[in-house]
Amino acid sequence: MMFAIDLINKDPELLPNITLGARILDTCSRDTYALEQSLTFVQALIERDGSDVRCANGDPPIFTKPDKIIGVIGAAASSVSIMVANILRLFKKRS
Repeated sequence: MMFAIDLINKDPELLPNITLGARILDTCSRDTYALEQSLTFVQALIERDGSDVRCANGDPPIFTKPDKIIGVIGAAASSVSIMVANILRLFKKRS
């Protein structure tokens, strides 16, 4: 997935003045772990302070939090994807 995002971002004619990003989380095929990660993800978007993201050495990340989330790609297992969808549905913004 990151390879495709990099290719899109490097092509100035494909999406001019738009940069795609990704935050990839491993659910470990466990719905309970996916639930925990989903709640942390939503909480971080609400707080927008970056405290939930740290590098392996403890440093803060070099990227900023996104202004807008336009999509979430589901997990490999349906039960995990359903759990994540149910949590994220609670925070869906109406347009």
